[in-house]
Amino acid sequence: MNHIPRSLAIVGAGPRGLGLVERLVAHCLERPVPLTVHLIDPQPFGAGFHLPGQPDHLLLNTVCAQLTAFADADMVDGPVPVSGPSLHAWCRQRDLRLADDGYTVSAGEGREIRPNDFLPRRLLHAYLVWAAEQIADAAPESLTLVRHRTAALDILPGAADTETVVLADGTRIDADAVFVTVGHHTLYQPPAPASDPRLVTRPYPLPEALDGIGPGERVAVLGTGLTAMDVIATLTLGRGGTHTTGADGMRYLPSGREPSIVLTNRSGLPARSRPRLHPGRVRFAPLVLTTDRLDALRARRTEGRLHFTDDVLPLVEAEMELAYYRAMLARETDDAMSAGLELTRRCARAGHESVLAELRARFGPGPVPQILSADLSDRQWTDHDAYRDWFCAEVAGDLAAAEEGLGVSPLKEALEVLRDHRDVLRAVIDPPGVDDASLAAFFGEFAPMVNRLVIGPQLDRSAELLSLIDAGIVRLGPGPRPKVVAPAGAGPWRLESTCLAQPLRMEADHVVQAHVAEPGADRVPGSLLGTLVAAGRLRTLAHRGGTVHGLDVTRRGQGVDRTGTAQPRLFLLGPHTEGSSYYNHYVPSPGVPSRALLDAELALGTALPSLISRKR
Repeated sequence: MNHIPRSLAIVGAGPRGLGLVERLVAHCLERPVPLTVHLIDPQPFGAGFHLPGQPDHLLLNTVCAQLTAFADADMVDGPVPVSGPSLHAWCRQRDLRLADDGYTVSAGEGREIRPNDFLPRRLLHAYLVWAAEQIADAAPESLTLVRHRTAALDILPGAADTETVVLADGTRIDADAVFVTVGHHTLYQPPAPASDPRLVTRPYPLPEALDGIGPGERVAVLGTGLTAMDVIATLTLGRGGTHTTGADGMRYLPSGREPSIVLTNRSGLPARSRPRLHPGRVRFAPLVLTTDRLDALRARRTEGRLHFTDDVLPLVEAEMELAYYRAMLARETDDAMSAGLELTRRCARAGHESVLAELRARFGPGPVPQILSADLSDRQWTDHDAYRDWFCAEVAGDLAAAEEGLGVSPLKEALEVLRDHRDVLRAVIDPPGVDDASLAAFFGEFAPMVNRLVIGPQLDRSAELLSLIDAGIVRLGPGPRPKVVAPAGAGPWRLESTCLAQPLRMEADHVVQAHVAEPGADRVPGSLLGTLVAAGRLRTLAHRGGTVHGLDVTRRGQGVDRTGTAQPRLFLLGPHTEGSSYYNHYVPSPGVPSRALLDAELALGTALPSLISRKR
């Protein structure tokens, strides 16, 4: 396309769609051109799946200073004429304050909200809706935004190099390019009927999804990550219980309306807490895990496809070890910057392998290799008490490191490599990507491990979990890899141990599957993406014969059809492209490059080359 299209359609006007609009507004303010943009979403503009009515105990798992809807010069390549506050600054402007319970927010009551606070999700809804209006109001007269509060049912090839979007209200929109930024299917599509009314296959929306679980009943929660923590908070804090902190630590005061909770998961491992973020913490450039090294490794591989275990994982482990020992050195000097610069000089002079050997000899072996290879499948405990004591000790040890926080804890500094250098990991998956076996290993094993290590619950949730175990409200399940046996008739569910020398059977009246897995687009018939895949306009990565079912898209975001042909006017951005790229479901952070907005610019620059050009 060598002209500026007259009209665009954006299907899905949540955070990803908002990012596209923000970029269009910024570029049209710099160079006004006549353009009509159709925003198609039954939800309010900007909010996406961040719902307004959620109770305050359902928290974001990103601190409020790291969330923004407004671009700055560090985040994007293009112009940034529209500025605005982060979620933290927005809350401060409204004198929103945090209560002593650590989660209730109201105007004028409680302490001031701090940059590293985890806030209720309902506030992100309010913030995004407000920010969307600010950005829309900043648009020049040449840019017309037309909102359609309905769903898109299909996208058909139109006449004269256009696309036709078919809406649920009967409207048909002809556009020169269409950008699909729909969010998570599981939050909008009705769940499939459960095989048993006592089985909750989708624990959202909360608390409604759990209303069938009565006080005192036994419920097995399968999973120990963010969703499981939401479920537990709903069944405890949401039922009127409270946590109090005194000289002897945290205690849970039950309301009497709680069920009896059994918490279990397949790995047997707890999720690691998000650490405190200290102001002024230094984020260092990678020393080993660099795109230059990846490029050199690609040059040796067939079609440039990396082998993740052989090529990339050793770099990840080395970078994490260096971060661990950098923090150990900083403890000696009380100067993180000097320790980091010295480590950089030493690696440049002697190579990282030699430096790591010296550091291991000086400080002893670090925990990184054991963390990355953690596997309890061959481990056996004598009985349930031994497993419970081990699990609680793991949570308590990690909680102590999280309390120390980033910039202080060597363990958390090592783990944060997986977040700090996520763009390098994205470069691993970006075309030409990795070989087929590595693709399955990355998304089947490595990405879930990253989520457990650094995308875990807020540290308060870990403290609350230990408090609930002490109070007897939560009991750990029968060890790793429990056998879950569905009832025959009206009997209870059974959980049977497989890793305890002294076998244990536990019973439950209800089971909650507290791990939300987003299905592939080809597995949700009737959805927009499912319709496009069924028609052959798009395909998933299942065509490579593996287990990854994300949509097949080019690096520029263009969908690939069943014949392998890129669609020139049909772009897809967001979580359904996981596999073609990595980690697409997040809201941008101020002051650091934003992959979401950079991808938006790349796609818009492909559709609108005369309007949008990239600097980098």
